[in-house]
Amino acid sequence: MERVMNFPAMEKQMQVFRRSRNALTAVLAVMIATNLLLVWLLVQKTSQTILIPSRVSDGMVAQGAGDIRYLEALSLDAVQAMYTLSPATTIYSRAVIERLASPADRDKLLQLFDDTSRDIRTREISTVFLPEKIEHDMPKLTLRVTGMFATYIDTTKVTEERRVIQVVFAEFGGSVRVARIDRLATASEDQTKETGN
Repeated sequence: MERVMNFPAMEKQMQVFRRSRNALTAVLAVMIATNLLLVWLLVQKTSQTILIPSRVSDGMVAQGAGDIRYLEALSLDAVQAMYTLSPATTIYSRAVIERLASPADRDKLLQLFDDTSRDIRTREISTVFLPEKIEHDMPKLTLRVTGMFATYIDTTKVTEERRVIQVVFAEFGGSVRVARIDRLATASEDQTKETGN
């Protein structure tokens, strides 16, 4: 009983083995490349979660102190988005106004913003509002922000005035959103009215 080596059959089996090995190697290479790509995409991705209190009275600090800080932060965001503008920042600022606005008042606020940004782009100016003082009227969900408003052409300041901006909030769906942003007057006009001059 001699065993005869069948070289053609062994050669054929060796080719099948090599093809299987090469196919497995190719599949493993694709899987490794895919995993490396997914890891790279995950490392490059940034995400941000913004938690909005469900109600004004649900502040994080007792006695309502957190509520005031929360409304101050929202009002400062809204005022900065509306009054600190340049042709390059209008898209971002519009998105901020859209995010902060009450759904019932969103169109009106965006129209006001669009009018302002159109003027900024047409005149090729930049405006900056630097807040100095915030006054609260919590029962009416109203804050008044007083600060300096300056207009620039390139890097040259062409005007500067003190302004009072009123931000009115409205409750919507258990949260608080911006309902109105009004320029009340320049601070010098307010002082003139108070003193009667």
